[in-house]
Parts: sequence; C-alpha cells; structure tokens
Amino acid sequence: MIQNENLDIWKQRCQEINTLLPEATEFLAKSGVDEDSEFSALVVSALWADANEKDYLIFTALNDIQKLYESPMIFNEIDTVRGVEPVIVGDVIFNSFYCLWVLEWGETQGISVKLSTNSSGYSPVMSIKGRSNKDEVPVIPSDDEQKFLKCLGDCFLFETKAIL
Repeated sequence: MIQNENLDIWKQRCQEINTLLPEATEFLAKSGVDEDSEFSALVVSALWADANEKDYLIFTALNDIQKLYESPMIFNEIDTVRGVEPVIVGDVIFNSFYCLWVLEWGETQGISVKLSTNSSGYSPVMSIKGRSNKDEVPVIPSDDEQKFLKCLGDCFLFETKAIL
C-alpha cells in the first residue's frame, strides 16, 4: 500500500517537473547560463515545482504580517522573482537559481523569502532576510512550516523593531 503511494508521489513530482521543463529551458537561454542546459533545466524545474508548492504558505504568511502590524504604514504588493546569480565557492563559480518573494514597506524596510539551489545539483535551501538587517536566516529543513513561520515572525520583529 505505502509503496503505491510513494510511486504516485514520485510520478506526480516527475509530471510537475516535466511540465515546467520548456519554460525552464527558455529561462536558461534568456539568462545566458553557459553550462549543461539539460541538467540545469531539470534543476530549475524542480526548484520551480517546490516554489509552486510553497506559494500559498509564503503569500498567506506575508499577508498575515500586513494584518498583524496595525499602523498607517503602507505595504507594497508582494513581488515574486525568479532569477539566477553567480556564487563563488573557492575558485569555482556556480550559478545559483532562486525564487524570491518580497514584501517591502516604508523607505528601507522589507522581508524577502528565498528558495534557492546551486547549479551543481538540486539541494534547495530556504532563507529569510530583512531588508535593513541584511542577515539571511536559513530555514532548515526547508519544508518545516512551523520553523518557517517562526523565522519569518522573528525577521519581521527585528525589521520593525516593534513588540506588538
């Protein structure tokens, strides 16, 4: 019984990744990523599939933060970004693929949630960062919702320097 459930989960995951492959391939071409594009497209597709799963949790949490902070402060819309950036590890340069959710308010305040992986293999990392603080807080494991909500709340507290 459990074995069939696992097969169903894996089949569904493969279908999600395969559905995203054409878009990921196009993204890599437009980004000018110069490496094994077939493998990189799989990595990007897996990242996007995971990001799609986390969208509801992240958007809900960021919207709840806006409701929690009762002030005349104006929050911007939540922005989402997919991107790639170089990361230097020793003498080697890797590409880091990421999905970013950003909520900003005021002149210098904001919170970003980042799901990323490097191009050498799929190993997703989730982190939260305050715009004014600049410290990135990893959420480990990346699929622990309670840990994510705690880290997001802490980041908001330090970003606003307010006790509600």
